[in-house]
Amino acid sequence: MKNLNQVGSILRTAACFALLTMNVLAADGTISPAVTNTAKKIVLIAGKKSHGPEGNRIHDYPWSVKLLKVLLEQSDVREKVSVETYFDGWPKNEKPIEDADTVFILSDGRDGNLFSEAPHLENAERISFMERLMKRGCGFGVIHFSTFAPEVYRDQILRWSGGYFQWETDGERKWYSAIKVLDTELSLPSPRHAISRGVKPFRMKEEFYYNLRFSASDKSLSPLLAVPALSGREPDGRCVAWAREREDGGRGFGTTCGHFYDNWKNDDFRKLVLNALVWSAHIEVPELGIESTYREHDEISAHLSTSVVPVGRAVK
Repeated sequence: MKNLNQVGSILRTAACFALLTMNVLAADGTISPAVTNTAKKIVLIAGKKSHGPEGNRIHDYPWSVKLLKVLLEQSDVREKVSVETYFDGWPKNEKPIEDADTVFILSDGRDGNLFSEAPHLENAERISFMERLMKRGCGFGVIHFSTFAPEVYRDQILRWSGGYFQWETDGERKWYSAIKVLDTELSLPSPRHAISRGVKPFRMKEEFYYNLRFSASDKSLSPLLAVPALSGREPDGRCVAWAREREDGGRGFGTTCGHFYDNWKNDDFRKLVLNALVWSAHIEVPELGIESTYREHDEISAHLSTSVVPVGRAVK
């Protein structure tokens, strides 16, 4: 009888341990379902902070990437995603990215001899790596300054995400695109698109990039956000966020918003980007979009330091 009791105790302990390792501790102290083996891998790559010191809430790429990771891990689709984050540009070991379901870039972009190329465009080897990802249907997204691209990669960018900020004309720094800071209304040109689910027209102060370069013949491109107050070229010069269904089965997304970190507090903008992340990874976007609660930086740090990592999954 004593031996049977010992066996029962061991089995109960093992069952409890297994239950705990199948869950993730959220920042608010609650236990959330862990990601499953079928979860989609979302990779977020942050470039180096620019435009002043960390925390000044302008071009705070590392802060934005950490926030997006926490929002996804505390969202209503948290058990469907596995979020990996990388900082200071392209990771030295890119092997973990090879099986990503989507890759999003938040970084500076090159503007003539100013700043540096966005990580996915830094050299020919990087372009080849990205091409391999795209050809197998990996999702892809760019936010704000990482929408800048040189003309030499025009075809690739139009295929991967659908649009870009054209700073170069005939090999010189002559902008086709433009920039303007406005506090204004944004409209939803494609309200039935999955990324627009639960998103309402909203007002936001932003450094908008507009008059972007799109392909006029691209029937796979959907404009998602437009700024009526901008004096953009017809027909698409006021578009500041878009999505593309690629021929290889992959999905691309881009937005020129993201200059001011505090815009993540805007429920509709935050929802649109979260919807884009999961949509690009081929996760069904909920009918009302991804529900999330904005977190301050100390809450983000608390979540990242206390999350329980499921057995077999490395910390990134």
